[in-house]
Amino acid sequence: MARRKAPLGNVALAALAAGPVATSAALQPATAPTRASDSDRDAIESQLLQLVAPYSRVLVIGRDTWPLSRTLSNAGCRVSVVADPDGSDLDAALEGAQFDVIVALRLLEYVRNPPAVLTALGKHLSAEGGVVAAVPNVMHANIRLGFLAGRSPAGLLSPDDDSPSHWYDIATLQHTFERAGFVITRIERHLEEIDADGPSLDGPRLPPALVEELTRSADAMTRTYVVLAHRFPLAAQVRLELRVRDLSQSHDHSVEQLKILDERTEGLDSRYVELKRACDGTLSSLDRVAADLQLIAARDARLRTSLTAAHQRLSSDRAGLDVVRRDLTRFLYELLVQRVRTAVESAIPAGAIALVVSKGDERLLAFNGRTGWHFLRNDKGQYAGHHPADSAAAIAALEQLRAAGAAYLVFPQVALWWLDHYAGFRDHLDRHARVVVRDERTAVIYALDRPGARR
Repeated sequence: MARRKAPLGNVALAALAAGPVATSAALQPATAPTRASDSDRDAIESQLLQLVAPYSRVLVIGRDTWPLSRTLSNAGCRVSVVADPDGSDLDAALEGAQFDVIVALRLLEYVRNPPAVLTALGKHLSAEGGVVAAVPNVMHANIRLGFLAGRSPAGLLSPDDDSPSHWYDIATLQHTFERAGFVITRIERHLEEIDADGPSLDGPRLPPALVEELTRSADAMTRTYVVLAHRFPLAAQVRLELRVRDLSQSHDHSVEQLKILDERTEGLDSRYVELKRACDGTLSSLDRVAADLQLIAARDARLRTSLTAAHQRLSSDRAGLDVVRRDLTRFLYELLVQRVRTAVESAIPAGAIALVVSKGDERLLAFNGRTGWHFLRNDKGQYAGHHPADSAAAIAALEQLRAAGAAYLVFPQVALWWLDHYAGFRDHLDRHARVVVRDERTAVIYALDRPGARR
């Protein structure tokens, strides 16, 4: 019987565990580091490791991969190493082995034909496998500023004598993967601050406006891109993971925006209370002055005409303060409309129908991806124009619209008095619905599909 070859990953794992073994020049177990680590090596490799699942079949390819290979092996991965892809036949060296992840470190910027190397590596990926690569960014701010100062591109991109053959920005990197039949599905950034006062520039200090503009650019602050790429067309599991990640990021963004809006609202609420207190104090003072003027006018008829004119001026000032108070009330209501929309879009799934106690305000129904109905609502889908006569009428209207497809009921803050006025309606909701949002400053939202609720 012919002797069966050991899997490639097992050979490399044994090499990492036991020390040097004799292998081909292309497929080498890394037995010792060949050069000193860069100052930011640990941070970049930490980002690479976050994209590799434990216990995966991993091919590490590139230069100075010893620390990374050792760490992956300690995490339970079956690790194989290719040191010089340009000097070997990858298909022959890998002998048909399949990997869950291929990690490229100091590779794409040095090989003669990066798309060809990626294409060859793609043949050895599992259906859902991906390539994880770390590539320096030629558009980093320090490199841009070095160009302006007349520095050598090779010296800016590589601190040693071994200069890269290829330079990448994010567009070039994406194009390289696309030529090899890959799609970049995740981009991480290893950031590095601008060395505005360092010895890299032989001239006057950088203008603060230029430094500030570069600092605001994500690409300018990125020293190294760490990317994950999958073969196109994407496998179903990869598409699912991308969708889950997009939904998670969208949710996090909505939560952050809601938090920012709440913080602004709290500040405006405090300011409104202060202004209202000042207005009320001024109005109270005006009332007292008006009363005193009337008493004085009654005592001295000769002053009646002038005192009456003064009273009229004070009354005019009071009317102006009333206008200010109405404007403040209207402004706070505009903020409430925005908060209600954000709360509904964060708590209610896309496509759902929500009833809103709106008093006919169409802005309270303008949701993204959700449908809003007035409550109460007439047969034409318009606001009914009145409140329910009693709790029984409110319950009947709710059940009719629930049967028509409504899944949620929204009480904006200005309509929370319903829950006190229509006590029977509130008890019905407590028995047959569930609260998904209770924010006394914004809204109370009921889901009308409470599990196990009695209809």
